[in-house]
Amino acid sequence: MRQIALKYGIIGGALITIPMFIVIPNIDSIGFDKGITILFISMIVSFISVFLGIGSVRKNVGGGYIGFRLAFATGIIITVITSVFYVIASMLLFYIISPEFNTKYNAFIVSQMQAMHSPQADIDKFTADAAKQLSNQNMFVNAALILIKPIMFGMFFTFPSSLILRKKEFPATLN
Repeated sequence: MRQIALKYGIIGGALITIPMFIVIPNIDSIGFDKGITILFISMIVSFISVFLGIGSVRKNVGGGYIGFRLAFATGIIITVITSVFYVIASMLLFYIISPEFNTKYNAFIVSQMQAMHSPQADIDKFTADAAKQLSNQNMFVNAALILIKPIMFGMFFTFPSSLILRKKEFPATLN
């Protein structure tokens, strides 16, 4: 089970990080709207590996059967591995490869707020909050905050996948 979870976690990690390494350094030519859409879709696609991994455990380990607890545990392991890939990629991108990305993204958000005619007080509040966040360079705090998003997505896929794929063994009297 661990090998299958590791395999599908690495697949999910690759599916979530490869688009990040393509989109974020090239965000000026791609555009923020398209870039964010691509990254969001890649996150959704990467967590399909949870469903596939649970199905693989059911087929290869359980002989066609799997209980909810084992399915859920498998999904959590895959989610954690995928999420660790996401955090490592984010830290590399935002601190080493493309450290100006957050500043550009915040400027994009301010321009979107101005285009929607948001009150200046809201824009000022966002700018102050963004500046405060950018000044917080504690990598461990930032890593923990980055980890929240993929864990939540993973849980969104793990729970229903565990319910859908669980299949209890038939009683011996029916065989």
